Amino acid sequence: MNAGRLARWAVPSSCPLCRSSLGPDALICGGCVRELNRSQVLRGDPPEGVDRISSCADHDGTARDLLAAFKFRRMTGLSGLIAGFMLDALDTAGPETLITGVPPARLRTWIRGFDPVALLVAGIADGSDVSLPVKPLLRRHGAGRQRGQDRAGRLARPPDIRPAKDSGRLIGGREVILVDDVMTTGATLSASAAALRLAGAGTVSALTFTRRL
Repeated sequence: MNAGRLARWAVPSSCPLCRSSLGPDALICGGCVRELNRSQVLRGDPPEGVDRISSCADHDGTARDLLAAFKFRRMTGLSGLIAGFMLDALDTAGPETLITGVPPARLRTWIRGFDPVALLVAGIADGSDVSLPVKPLLRRHGAGRQRGQDRAGRLARPPDIRPAKDSGRLIGGREVILVDDVMTTGATLSASAAALRLAGAGTVSALTFTRRL
């Protein structure tokens, strides 16, 4: 056992979600893992332009706290754990299926220092047979952001999302899995799905970690 692990045994770290003690190499405590495992996958009622959607949990409790620690406390090491839950919720998809994330607001990414959705997409692609394009399929234009708006505002002013250059050649009529961390109103997913269909996507499926009910 190395010195780092000995130090963690001597002074246990705490769970970022509930503050209980953690064992060596644990990201969150066993109690929080069990709470997440009890969440039922949410399917059905996809937003406009999306053929089907799967979400790991509703946006509440432990799932919401885990996502907040990842996104707002810059705990990027949690991305693999979240991606693992999303893999469990993923419908069967083969190597002909493409995966992409909703494009971020550039200012928000610059302030945060990373793109949470891009990390989740990479983790899901690594653990499945789906194909991750070498170039982005979507681009977000303008400084508009959805966070902080009420439901009416989100639906009335969806983000300006367009196909990226050469995305039509990359998509070629295939199914695309569209990933986001959370679905609130579905406005961002709908705008992204419309851009993917404009680029030639045959089917658009959505996958999110949480969904507001």
